[in-house]
Amino acid sequence: MGQHIFEIIIMLLGAALLGFLIGWFLRKDKISELQTYIAALEDKNNRLQSDLNENERLLIDCQTEKRKAESEKKEIERLLIDCEGKLTLSDIELAKKENQNTAKPVSFASSGANEKNETPDDLTKIEGIGPKIASILSEAGYKTFKKLSEAVPETIKRILLDKGGKRYSMHDPGTWPEQAKLAADGEWSKLEKLQDELKGGKIQ
Repeated sequence: MGQHIFEIIIMLLGAALLGFLIGWFLRKDKISELQTYIAALEDKNNRLQSDLNENERLLIDCQTEKRKAESEKKEIERLLIDCEGKLTLSDIELAKKENQNTAKPVSFASSGANEKNETPDDLTKIEGIGPKIASILSEAGYKTFKKLSEAVPETIKRILLDKGGKRYSMHDPGTWPEQAKLAADGEWSKLEKLQDELKGGKIQ
């Protein structure tokens, strides 16, 4: 009986020891596993921290580039405003020059208008010029004695042929400018004396 109790006690102690050893080994594996997991977390945390530092550096670089771009944009806008100002001044100067250049043509146009508005003379007072020829000359711009006095006989001849036809080839305007000059100067007595020597505008 006593021997059986002793054997039971021995078996219980062995089981307890075996359980302790198994628990110890299991606990040791668990601790090792936890330590490995913690190490992995720390490594991951270090990587995340490194990535965060890199992103912060990139963000600072981007902000620096943004400020630089904004500064360059302002400088470009300033230059653009200067250019627009210079272009405006150039346009004003160009407009002034154009006005100066067009001043004379306007004056000439005004002069032409004065010529159109001037009172025509009675060209039939010139020996050799009848109402029809006077009308042709007036349409050609020779409305006054002064204008006719400045004409070249050959030019008058060509005008008559162009406007009136071949039937006006018989007319000789050789003395018409001379007669017109006397009429324009009011030398009526001299004109009458000259016309006494003419027949149809020609010297007899």
